[in-house]
Amino acid sequence: MAVAKVETASKERVRISGDLTFATVLSIRAPLLKQLQACGPRCLLDLSGVERVDSSALSLWLVCQRQAQRLGQELVLEGVPADFDAIAGLVGLAAELPRGS
Repeated sequence: MAVAKVETASKERVRISGDLTFATVLSIRAPLLKQLQACGPRCLLDLSGVERVDSSALSLWLVCQRQAQRLGQELVLEGVPADFDAIAGLVGLAAELPRGS
């Protein structure tokens, strides 16, 4: 299992690496929300460093989306793992995954 990490790549980009699973998402939730709060009006969440996901990753995304809505922030994804897409599609949330350009 790869430990999940939150890294600030720039003021507009937050990068996550490692595994986003039940065993890891709770440890990065608070640091991730803090980093997202420091982002500007548009924040890119880069998942290209994520190795494994389970449904907990989708739950974490929904928490981040709720915070972004409260802050009036646009939150978009980049480097989404195929398994994350598959889980989102399975539960009918694929359209809720805005992508960066």
